[in-house]
Amino acid sequence: MPAETLNFYWIHLARAAMALVLAVVLLGFYRHYRRFYLRSWAWSWLFLALHLSATAVSMFLLPRFPVGHVYRLLTTAVAQVAGYLQLVFLLFGTSEFAHDRRLAPALEKWGKAAAIFLGLLSTLLFSSDPGDAHLRHFLRIAVFALLSTLGFVVAALFVWRRRGHELQMGPRLVALALLLYGLESLYDAVVSSAWLLSGRLLGTGNGQLAAYADFVVQLLMGMGMVTCLLEDERGAAERAAGQAEHMAQHDPLTELPNRQLFLDRLNVGLARARREGRKAAVFFLNLDRFQVINDSLGHTVGDWVLHEAGRRIQAVVRQGDTLARFGSDEFALFVSGLPASDHAGKIAMKMLEAVQAPFQVEGRELFITLSVGASVFPEDGPDAETLLKNAGTALHRAKDKGRDTWELYTAAMNEKAVERLALESALRKAVAREELVLHYQPIIEAPTGRIVGAEALLRWRHPERGLLFPKDFIDLAETTGLITGMGPWILKTACTQARAWQDQGHPGFLMALNLSAHQFLDPDLLKKVGDALQASGLPPSCLELEITESLAMQTAEATLELLRRLKALGVSLSIDDFGTGHSSLAYLKRFPIDRLKIDQSFVREMVSDPNDAAIVATVLLMSRSLGLEVVAEGVEREDQLAFLRERGCGFAQGYLFSRPVEPVAFAPLLQEGHLPVRAKPAVS
Repeated sequence: MPAETLNFYWIHLARAAMALVLAVVLLGFYRHYRRFYLRSWAWSWLFLALHLSATAVSMFLLPRFPVGHVYRLLTTAVAQVAGYLQLVFLLFGTSEFAHDRRLAPALEKWGKAAAIFLGLLSTLLFSSDPGDAHLRHFLRIAVFALLSTLGFVVAALFVWRRRGHELQMGPRLVALALLLYGLESLYDAVVSSAWLLSGRLLGTGNGQLAAYADFVVQLLMGMGMVTCLLEDERGAAERAAGQAEHMAQHDPLTELPNRQLFLDRLNVGLARARREGRKAAVFFLNLDRFQVINDSLGHTVGDWVLHEAGRRIQAVVRQGDTLARFGSDEFALFVSGLPASDHAGKIAMKMLEAVQAPFQVEGRELFITLSVGASVFPEDGPDAETLLKNAGTALHRAKDKGRDTWELYTAAMNEKAVERLALESALRKAVAREELVLHYQPIIEAPTGRIVGAEALLRWRHPERGLLFPKDFIDLAETTGLITGMGPWILKTACTQARAWQDQGHPGFLMALNLSAHQFLDPDLLKKVGDALQASGLPPSCLELEITESLAMQTAEATLELLRRLKALGVSLSIDDFGTGHSSLAYLKRFPIDRLKIDQSFVREMVSDPNDAAIVATVLLMSRSLGLEVVAEGVEREDQLAFLRERGCGFAQGYLFSRPVEPVAFAPLLQEGHLPVRAKPAVS
C-alpha cells in the first residue's frame, strides 16, 4: 500500500474512533437527560464511524480485489448506506435541537428509508461499469458530496436560527462546523465532477490536508454538540429556578402575587410614600358567601370563579398597583400615589362593579358580590401591619352592613372589632346556656285577618346586652359556622311549637322558617328536616322553609335540585325577600316553590312611590300567572294593607298585626283567631 494511501487509511480509522467515542458520550448524555436531539446526534456519529471504517477497509481492499468482487461491493454498500444515514440523523438532530421537539415518527421512518435506498442505489451504480473509474468515483463521491453539501447547509441554518433561544457558544460551534463540512463536501463534488468531465483528478496534493481538516472540524462539531447540551441544561436550570421563584411568590390558581410578595411590595411602597410625602392605600377584598359556591357546585367551579374574579379586579386597577390573593376568597390591593383619601372610595367602587356582572360557567349564571375594606397611609397607620389590620377591620364593617359594599377605616371601628370578638366568644356558649329563643310573628290572611301561621325568628337573650335581634349576630354566626350547629335546635323547636298549637285546636297551622346559606348548603339538611318532623309529629305540609332570592340565584342549578328533594319530603317552599336579588324568571318558573314573600323595602313606600307600587303590582300579577301565593312583609300601616287587598295579595305579616313575640304571648293571638289591625312602631 502506498505511503499516501496508508496515511489516508490511518486518518480514517482515527476519525472513526473519535466519532465512535462521541457517539458513546452523546448516547450516555441522552440516557441521563432524555433530550431527543442527543439520541439523533449519537446515531449520526455512530454511522459516521461506520462510514469511515468501511471506507478505510475499502482502501485496504482496493489493490487486492476487482470492483465487482463481493468484498468490495459489501464494504462500498456499508460505507454508502452509513454515510447517507449519518447525514439523515444529523438533520434529524439539528431539527429537534432547533425546534425543541421530537421529530414526527413518520418523517423519521421515511428519512431512514430514503438514506438506505440512496446508499444501495449508489453501490449498484458504482459496480455497473467496472472499467470506468471516473464514473465510479462520481457515483460514489460526487453525488454523496452534493447531497451532503445541501444537508450540512440546511442543518447549519437549523442550528443558527434556533427558535426562542439566544444563540450561544454551542450552537455557534455546531453551525460553523456544519458550514465547513458543507464547503469540504462541495469541494469533493467539484473535484469528482471535474475528473468525470476532463479526465483529470484535481487537487490530489491537498488530500491529506483535507483529511486533517476533516479531523479538526469533526472535533469542533463534537465539542459544539456537548456545549449545546451543557448550555441547554444551564438554561433549563435557570428557567426552573425562575419558575420556582415565581411559584414561591405567586398564587398558583390566579397567578396573582401571594401574601409574601404583597408584603414585600407593600413595605417598599410605604417606604417610598413616606420619603416622598405621598398617600397610599391598602384594601382587603372578600367574595361574599363564596363558600356557597364551593359547597353546592364544587371546588372546580369555585376555583374558576376565583380566577375570573381576580382577572376582573386586576383589569380595573392600575398597572403599577399590586393585587394579591391571600388565600381562599380573600384578596388584597396596595395602591401607591393616592391623590387623596376619598379616592380610595372610587377604587373600591370600581372593584365592586367589576364582579357584579354575572359569571357564566357551565351553562349557569352565578351572581357574586364583593365586600371591601380600606385603610389609608399615613392617617390610618404608619406601617404595613397596622394598615392591613385596619383594612381588615373595615372589611368586617362592610360585611356587617350587609355585604356588596365598601368601608373606609375609622378609629371607632377598633371598638367594633373588640366588641365583635367578645360577641363571638359569647355566641359559642349561647346554645349550651339555652340563651337562644324563638319568637313568632303571625302570618295573616290579608282579606280576612285570619291567622294561618307564623314565621319563627331567632332571638338571643344576651346576659349583659339583653335581647338581641338577628341583625346583631346572624352574620357572625354564619361567618364562624356556628349557625350550622344552631340549625337542628331551631328546626326541632319550631316544629314542636307548631304541633303544640295544632293540638290546641288550630289544625293546619303553618310554621315558616328562614334557612341561612350555611343551613341550606348543609349536606345533612334533608335528614335534619326529616328528624325534626318525625320528632315533633308535625305534618310536612305544615312546615314552610324559606330561602332568600340571592341565595337561590347564586347557585340556581344546585338550588333547583335541593328544592326538589325538599319538596319530595312534603314541605312547603318559599322565596324570601323577593325582588332584592338577581331574579331570573326562567329559574323561578322551574323552582318547585309555593310562595313568594315581597321584601318590606318595596312594601314600605308602595303607597307613595309609583316605582315600588309598580313592582308590588307586577309581582302579584306574575305570581297569579304562575299559581304562586304571595306574602307581603313589613306591613305597618292600614293604607298599605288596603293597597295589598285591592290588588289581590293573599297574605301579609308585619307590625300592623303584631311584632314577633314569645310563645306565651302568641297563644292569645291564636285564641282571637282574627287579628284586628293595630299600628305598631317599627322595631329593627
